[in-house]
Amino acid sequence: MFHRFIRIWEFLGHSLWFIPLLYAIGGATVALLAIRLPGEDMIASLPDFWPRFGTVQTVQDLTSTLLATLVTMTTFALSVTMVVLTLAAGSLGPRTIRNFMGDPKTQNALGSFVGSILFLITALVIMGGQGKEDQVPQIAAITGIILFVVSLFVLILFVHHLGRSIVADQVIQKVGGNLEETIASSLETLSRPIDHAAEAGCTLPDAGTINPDRAIKAAKSGYVQGIDYEGLLEVATKADIHIALTIHAGQHVIAEDIIGEISINAANATDDIGEYRNFITEQILIGNQRTAMLDIEFALRQLVEVALRALSPGINDPFTAIAVIYRLGRAMPQAMNFHSPLGLWRDEQGQERICAHLSDFGEMLDAAFNQIRQSASTKPYVLLPMAEVLESLIGQAKTAKQQDTLRDHARLIGRTAARNIAEAADRRAVERAVNRVLRQQQAKDDYSAA
Repeated sequence: MFHRFIRIWEFLGHSLWFIPLLYAIGGATVALLAIRLPGEDMIASLPDFWPRFGTVQTVQDLTSTLLATLVTMTTFALSVTMVVLTLAAGSLGPRTIRNFMGDPKTQNALGSFVGSILFLITALVIMGGQGKEDQVPQIAAITGIILFVVSLFVLILFVHHLGRSIVADQVIQKVGGNLEETIASSLETLSRPIDHAAEAGCTLPDAGTINPDRAIKAAKSGYVQGIDYEGLLEVATKADIHIALTIHAGQHVIAEDIIGEISINAANATDDIGEYRNFITEQILIGNQRTAMLDIEFALRQLVEVALRALSPGINDPFTAIAVIYRLGRAMPQAMNFHSPLGLWRDEQGQERICAHLSDFGEMLDAAFNQIRQSASTKPYVLLPMAEVLESLIGQAKTAKQQDTLRDHARLIGRTAARNIAEAADRRAVERAVNRVLRQQQAKDDYSAA
């Protein structure tokens, strides 16, 4: 249930209509209150320079003028937003658009314009039914002026913010921050199962060997957006079964793919396994798009996409690619807590209930560096920072397996340089950087002898 809430919240949080809708409701509500509040006594207590209005018609004329101007400002803001989104999609990748759409400053700026417009429209509609003998809505007029002035400054700040937000370094830092948040939130729920799996050494069956009668199959085609492990644990405990899942968040499945296995105790051999299978598939969320809040590799690939576009011949911006490499390096130490490719969940009695495949540090490092290394095969100025990051990470590795994974990537960088870099001096520079990563290995483990 919690994962479904996260998916809904991510959908709303990365939309340009949800926050403005709340502002619109708030603007209309404030207008209803401002029109009905008696304002003569309050206006009389204000200094003489404060504006006062003699008739309802005067307030209507002012409100109409402010409304027309605000609509123009909002149209300009939306146009600027569309230009920024187009530029971002072309230079940084279409998957980075969600970060611009989910930016709170952009959402609140557009919301302030929409809220002010709804305030003025609501006030005009209500004043349309008032006569000359009715009280002049002084508070509504002053509130409209204040909202207009605020919107004017919001527009200036909004344009300034959008101008900064399209700078590559800003995008890299923002996406990198989202990546670290995704890793941290995933660790909150997966750290204990990972430790349990490393201690107990649970294993997963090969999909080809699973008995079809006990198989768990994908309910539909798409990406695994999230798995409610707590819900699965509750189902497994109540039914007294063991669940093995061979998939993880971010993986693409096709309908009727075998994604796991149900093991039933001998005492429950007569139970209907189809009923359990239905409960289990309900806890596996499958959709057409990957979700960054639950899928670490997807958050990684957003950064990687920025680097790949920067390295493309049409853009050829190695400095952006180098910035991405260093930002990935900052996030990798946190990913080292995923030291096992499996997670093990136990019930309150300590009995094993779920064994599931998870993304471990090795898979995350592959997703972070493989494509960048392949695209930068002839660029020593990009391969060198990759080796530097690996050198920094190898001292922070939590297990010998993680050290081996880092050395393997260093060897791949060395082989890439030896194969594709023609200039001997550049090639030797990469070799020296790679050998620094391999300094704890025996000479037989040097990449050149592999």
